[in-house]
Parts: sequence; structure tokens; C-alpha cells
Amino acid sequence: MVSYLHLTVVAFSVFVAAVVVLGAPADPLTHADEFHDDFEAADDGTDDYDEEEEMGSSFKKPNFTSAPQHFRVRMGDSVRLSCEVDELGPGYTLLWKREEGDILTAGSVLIVKDTRISHEGNSLIIRNISMADQGSYICQISTQDQRELRHIIDILVPPSVKPVPSTGLAVVKKGEPVTLSCEVTGNPLPVVTWTREGAKKFPDGQRTMLGHMITFVKTDRHHSGVYTCTAENSEGSPAKGVINLEITYEPEIEVELNLVTIAEGYNTELTCTVHGEPKPNVFWTKNEERLDSTSGPHSPHHRYVQTSTGSRHVLSIDNVQSHDFANYTCHGENRFGRDHKTIEMTGVASTATLKRNKPLTNGVELEWVTVSHTPLMEYRLRYRRPSASHWEELLLKANEQDSEQGGMLFNHVHQLHGLASATEHELTIESKNKFGWSRPLHVEFTTLPEGGSDSTVTEAAVHEAGRVTSAARQTSWSFVSATIVLTLAAILC
Repeated sequence: MVSYLHLTVVAFSVFVAAVVVLGAPADPLTHADEFHDDFEAADDGTDDYDEEEEMGSSFKKPNFTSAPQHFRVRMGDSVRLSCEVDELGPGYTLLWKREEGDILTAGSVLIVKDTRISHEGNSLIIRNISMADQGSYICQISTQDQRELRHIIDILVPPSVKPVPSTGLAVVKKGEPVTLSCEVTGNPLPVVTWTREGAKKFPDGQRTMLGHMITFVKTDRHHSGVYTCTAENSEGSPAKGVINLEITYEPEIEVELNLVTIAEGYNTELTCTVHGEPKPNVFWTKNEERLDSTSGPHSPHHRYVQTSTGSRHVLSIDNVQSHDFANYTCHGENRFGRDHKTIEMTGVASTATLKRNKPLTNGVELEWVTVSHTPLMEYRLRYRRPSASHWEELLLKANEQDSEQGGMLFNHVHQLHGLASATEHELTIESKNKFGWSRPLHVEFTTLPEGGSDSTVTEAAVHEAGRVTSAARQTSWSFVSATIVLTLAAILC
């Protein structure tokens, strides 16, 4: 047993000594790598050759150090487009091109035939900028992944306007829709504002409207006129386009008064306003008989003179006579139609104007004023309940005390009694002079209920009480004065 252990220790010592003297055995994997390297060195070169990979083993891929930019320039300006890279090694080429694909430069060679374009180093320079230069410019490095740097050039342009229609005239028949527009260019995109000539408002009440176009769905004569579109941006002065909109339509006539009251011997004017497109032919008739606008001094109508200013037409009558009282009609005609309005000229009083309408328990207190160029003779009151078919009638004599202001104004007060309480009524008032009855004034009122406060009676009572009180005060003062006088007389005596 001891001899066996001794032999084992001796054998291990011999092995260690051998390792120290001879060295460790070689790694089989290391020998395999060395063999592989020798094989690669001896390759006949028939495999594909990756040039960029071999270049990458000794050179760094170039990267852009310039940032993309968005240039906003004006016509005639110059711009420098930079394209700096950190390292453009051998085998790499830098080129400039347009987004559309046109090559401008390749390396140091200028491809484009444009004297305005040059390059300094890697930068592209464009002088005397024009609209054709607007767009994207790409700086590209000739790598497999085609690295690109993109710059954008925007040309700032003042606004310009072209009205549509280009003639500046739009003609539309009344009732039809119409669109007015302006073709606008400019950079930045201009803001377009519409206005009307003479600071007139638009038919909807606005003073301005925004947008390249405005549409009126249903037109009438109020849409006619001159419209201006104004385009504005940050560049240059505002640009304007003008469109004259004409609405064609049949005549439309308005009269200032449909009843004119006048006294004999006075002068008067009858007026009508006539609109229409095309401009209407206007004439006057008297009781359906046409008045000659060129009547001479011996004509029966020589005192009638017709004049016009714009759309306002006037028939002047000098020294009015009783036979001039008649119906005068203003007529207008064009190719789209005709219209007319009638004015009655008369010597009767004007329609009364109501000053007071005070309901009572069983009636109403009324006060009215009438204009008449001749003295009034009487008034006529007609009244009823709304559901009744029959009118009650009351005639009142006009008093001289009614006349005011030289006999042309007539004021009258009347209390109407005998009506049912708390009831609705309607009433008319007419005035009569030597030429006849005036047009009626219509009045509505509701009588007060039974037991209601009657302000009129109260006011009368107050007035009467005022008179009594005043008289009482005068009597009391007289009594006191007499007493004082008698007392003084007694003392002196």
C-alpha cells in the first residue's frame, strides 16, 4: 500500500516537470483560425468585392453638419444653400439637385447652364432669385443609403388680383343667384376683403365680407352697385379688383305721400321714386290722361312742370286751382315690365291725428287735430262693437275755437257716452270742409268696468275744487282785511 502511493507522487512530479520544460499543448481552435486566414489570403478573388465595406474599414462614413432650412426670399434676392459634412473621404461624391430630378452640380463640376447659379465649397449659391427658383433643393452624398439634406426656397410675392368676370361687369336678372370672385396670387397667401362703393352696407347689413368669392343666392335691386375686393399680405401694397354688379328688373315705384292736401292758389310738388334696370321711361297722368312734359305756356297743363334727379321724379303744379284736384299717377316702363303709383291731390282736410284716447266707464274721451287749408264745418264719428255690423253715427259741429296757427290746425275734444262698460269698441273720425270729407282715422278702445276709477271726473273735480278753494281763500282774506281795518278804526276813535 505504501509503495503504491509513493509511485503515484513520483509520476505526477515527472508530468509537471515535463509541462514546464516543453510548454502547454497548442489550442486546436487557434490552429483552425490560422488555417482559415491562410485560405482567405490564397483566395483566387472570384467572390464579390464590397468596396464600401473595405473603405469603411479605414474611413468614417460622412455625416451632414448643416441643418435643413426654409428660406423666404423676395424676387431679385440671393441665397446660399449650405451643405457641410464632417468628413468626405475618397470615393464619395457630393451633388446638388432639384426635387424634380434636375442635377445642378456633381462634385466640383457645375452641370446646370445658368449664370445665376454657382457653388463655393459644398454650398450652392443662387443670385437674382426668380419665381422659377421656388421649390426644394437636395444635397446628396453618393452612398448606398443616399444620404440627403433638403432646403426649401419660398419666394415672397406681393398680392395681385384679377376680377372674375375679367371685364369687371356682372349682369344678373332679379331673383337669380350671382357669385363675384377675384383670382388672387401672392406669397404669403393674401387675405381678401370685399367692400361696396360709397361705404354702402351689404344687403345683410354687413360693411365687409371675407373670402375670394361672395355669393348672393337671391338678388334684388339692392344688390346692384360696385364691389371691390382688396388682397393684402406682408409684401408690397394691397391689390384691388372692381366688379360692377347690375341687376336687371322691372320698374319699382315708391311715393312719398299718397294723399296731398292743398289750398287753391298755392304751389305744390308731387314726388315719386322710380327704380329699374334698364332705366325706366317715366311719365305722369292726371285722371288717366297723360300729361305732356313739354307743354307750352298756352297748353292747359302749362302750370305743370316735370323734372327728375336720378331716380327721383317731381311733378310741380303752380297756383293750384279747384280743377287741379285729381288723381295723379306716376308710371315707369322698361323691357322687363311696368309699374305705377297714384297720388291723390285734394282740398279736403288731412286725416286727423289722435292726441288723446281716454276710456271712461260708459264711453271715451277723445282729442284730435286736423290740418285743413279751408275752415272745417263738421266732424263725423262712427262707432260700434267689433262684432256688430251696424255703425252708430254722430255729427259734431266744428267750432271757431278749434282753429289754431292761422286757421290751418283744428283741435277738437269730445266725450262720447252711452256705451256699455268693459267692452271693446272701434271708432272712426272724419273732418269736413267745403271740398268734402277727409279720410277716416281709425281708433280702438275698451271702456272701463263698472266701479272703475274715472280719471276724467276726478280731474274735473280737482279743477273745480281748485276754483272753490281759491275763491274761499279770497273770501277769507277779504274778511280778515275788513276785520283789521275796523279794529284799527275803533282804536283810533
